[in-house]
Amino acid sequence: MRHIWSVLCRYAVEDKDSQNYSLIETLSHVSFKGDIPDERPVSLPFKHRIVTLWRHSLDPSGIEFPVRLRILTPAIVEIVSAEMTVNVKGHGTLKTNFNSDTFQYTSDGIYEYEISYLKGEKWIVATRIPLKVTHEQPEPEQDEESEPTE
Repeated sequence: MRHIWSVLCRYAVEDKDSQNYSLIETLSHVSFKGDIPDERPVSLPFKHRIVTLWRHSLDPSGIEFPVRLRILTPAIVEIVSAEMTVNVKGHGTLKTNFNSDTFQYTSDGIYEYEISYLKGEKWIVATRIPLKVTHEQPEPEQDEESEPTE
């Protein structure tokens, strides 16, 4: 298998006729505001996808093709791991699509989305896609100055 490209985005829409994807709101940096607990990781509501295009040249009988997504924190700790097995038949291209509705936040910094495939008994890293994540403190509430009353 040969990795062609991977894109991290908010939404991926596949055209049924052409089987092409429209990748909407590609991501390289996200930030959020609000109070968060000290206990980590914090599960944040954040819908996102990672779509990958592969090229293969296999015999027509087909094989199973295991693919893995790992998300690594800024401290290079695996926080998420997901696998899928795709049945590959014939020659051509293949798309994989990992979806998530949440994000596991540990600290500000660069998170890496690592896409791998299984070759024999070894996972081969095809790519790592960085995502910069920043937490902003909420702005303090401002006291409204009132006019003195008599």
